[in-house]
Amino acid sequence: MTAGDVLLTEDDRVRAARRAGIRAAAIIVGSYIPFGIAAGAAMGATSVDPILSILTSPIIFAGAAQIAAVQLLHVGAALGIVVLTVAVINARHLLYSAALAPHLADWSTPQRMGAAFLLADPVYALAAARFDTPDGGGGAREKRAFYFGAGLTCLVGWTALLAVGIVAGGFIPEWVPFELAIPLTFLLLTLPLIKNSAGLVTFAVAGIAALLASPLPLGVGLMVGAVVGVVAGVVVLNVTDRGRTEAVDA
Repeated sequence: MTAGDVLLTEDDRVRAARRAGIRAAAIIVGSYIPFGIAAGAAMGATSVDPILSILTSPIIFAGAAQIAAVQLLHVGAALGIVVLTVAVINARHLLYSAALAPHLADWSTPQRMGAAFLLADPVYALAAARFDTPDGGGGAREKRAFYFGAGLTCLVGWTALLAVGIVAGGFIPEWVPFELAIPLTFLLLTLPLIKNSAGLVTFAVAGIAALLASPLPLGVGLMVGAVVGVVAGVVVLNVTDRGRTEAVDA
């Protein structure tokens, strides 16, 4: 702790943490501008009601899952398939929650529920980076201020980008291939998740399986790709962990 920190009251530190979260999230939202607008334009070009497409943010708030949900609704997939697909795509959030749980132990139940809703990929990345610092990101109030400042900024920013894309899409010539924007944006949003061989295998196998299963009706192909990809990733992860354990024992 520096001399300057001693002069700051707890309220000052909380406000500073909130501002830090907002600034960090604003930078990420800025980097998502082309992808968010492209995704919004593509959503606006589907048969799904534009208002419903925009509402996928406060309902789901997970870019890749939102895009998949709108695409499935567009092709007439059953609601159960849509929900299951979103659940599979967002399964990684269970790992995020486990990693952040020690830092949220003293939060109230409503606070943890709010944090769970805002747990998108960029929010987790920002929170993990701050909470893993030597001071742990400060006290409980500072952590909450940073987390919710970052989370709400990402939520509002991403929703705004989708809304702009949906509105702007109506003024873009019909020959622009909007149908390519959703899968390409999905690809760009999921690429940062590839951090090891298991992630690479999951991504590659899911893409190939979804492509092969694309002729299936009601958007089942995307669901098949997601499930097969996750299974392949788990297998690779288990084999990798077993190899590391054997190497240590040797």
